[in-house]
Amino acid sequence: MTAKLCLFIPAKILQIEKHFPKKLKTWVTEYKRPELIEFGFYGYKLLNLSEFVKNSDVNIDLPKKIYDRYLVINWDFCFPHPDIIKDLLSWLANIYIYGEVGLLKYWSDQLKRFSTIKISKIEHNFDNFSVYDLPLDKVIFFPLKQFNETD
Repeated sequence: MTAKLCLFIPAKILQIEKHFPKKLKTWVTEYKRPELIEFGFYGYKLLNLSEFVKNSDVNIDLPKKIYDRYLVINWDFCFPHPDIIKDLLSWLANIYIYGEVGLLKYWSDQLKRFSTIKISKIEHNFDNFSVYDLPLDKVIFFPLKQFNETD
């Protein structure tokens, strides 16, 4: 049994930035932090939310209406430092400031089902969180505008 980490990002980003997957790969590759290679930061997967929820080790109960509204960047077992995630979120906010992003830490065990993952209704400030201490049964959403560097 192992914890995994993923980030829900607005699918609208694909409409605004047509080459988003390529630019994300470039951003990750150019993010010069050698220790990230060791922890698998570069081995992320970009999935549609509907693809992500089909994983056999994801016990998730989200409204069907949001499936087309989010993409998932799944790092699996890599837990990037909060500063790295904040830099990524700042980069995303420069593309699309009006959306929300969600962070999810979940257990990975295909043989056992854990608590159903739901959306957190509470508004949070990213600075009050650590990716290491996220709850295992909630997707915590943050407005992208709190990461915009021009504010």
